Amino acid sequence: MPSVSDKKSANINSIDRALNIMELLYHENRNMGVNEIASKLGDHQSTVHRCISTLKNRGYIYQDADSLKYGLDFKLYMLGKSVESNSVLINKARKFAKEIALEFQETVNVAIRDQAFPDDYKAITILQEKGGTRALNVTESYGASYDCITSAVGKALLAFSNDYDEDHMRRLTYPCYTSNTITNAEDYIKEIEEVRKNKYAVDNEEVAEGLYCIAVPVLKKNGEAIMAISVSGYVGTISGIGKEIIIKRLRDACNEISREIL
Repeated sequence: MPSVSDKKSANINSIDRALNIMELLYHENRNMGVNEIASKLGDHQSTVHRCISTLKNRGYIYQDADSLKYGLDFKLYMLGKSVESNSVLINKARKFAKEIALEFQETVNVAIRDQAFPDDYKAITILQEKGGTRALNVTESYGASYDCITSAVGKALLAFSNDYDEDHMRRLTYPCYTSNTITNAEDYIKEIEEVRKNKYAVDNEEVAEGLYCIAVPVLKKNGEAIMAISVSGYVGTISGIGKEIIIKRLRDACNEISREIL
C-alpha cells in the first residue's frame, strides 16, 4: 500500500508534468499532438494524455477540432492579465515606463528573465509603453520568450544574473542579423563585462538596422537584476535626445523602483 509520502510525491510529479506541458506549448508557440509532447518531455504517451485531459477539462488547454492537436487556452491569458493588474513590480514599473516613453516620445520596454527553461538564457518583455506616433512599433517580442543575447534588456539582465556562466556562453549559437551583430562568444563575454562595469547595456543596430536601444537593470541589494528597462528608437532620434540623458533617466527610475519595492 502506497505511503502518504509516496502519494504526495505522485501529486507533486503530476503538477510538475502539467507545468512542463504548458511551458512546452508556450515555448513551441504552436499546437502539438500527444505523441510529440510525450517525446519532447520524455514521458509516456498515456501519462501525458491523462494530464492533458485534466488541463483541458480545467480550461488551460484546448484541442483543435481539425488537427486534434493541443494548445494553450484563454484561462492562462486571464491569469496572466490578473498578474499584470495586481503585480506590485509591474505597477511600479508601469508608472516610470509611461513617464519615460512620453518624455522621450519613444518605446519603453520592461523585461525579466524567463526561468521556464533554466538551461537557456531567456528574457520576456512584460510591459511596453509607447510615447507617441514616432515610437517604434516593436511589439513582436512582447509577452514572448527570446534570447538574452539578442537585446539590450537581455544583456542587462544577463550581466547581473546569478547563473551567468562564461563556459555556457561559449556553448551558445550566435545568429547574425546585421553587420553589427556580435557573432562569437569571446566578444559577447567582453560585452557583458562592459555592461557590468557601466551598469547599462546597448543594442547598437545589432538585431535590426537603424534601431538603437539602451537598457538599465533594476538591481536587488545582492546585485542581481530583478528586471531591466529600456528605451528603443531609431539611431538618429536616440542620438538627438542624447545617450547620456537617456541613461541617467533610466538609472533614476531603476534606482527609485529598487528603493520602493525591494
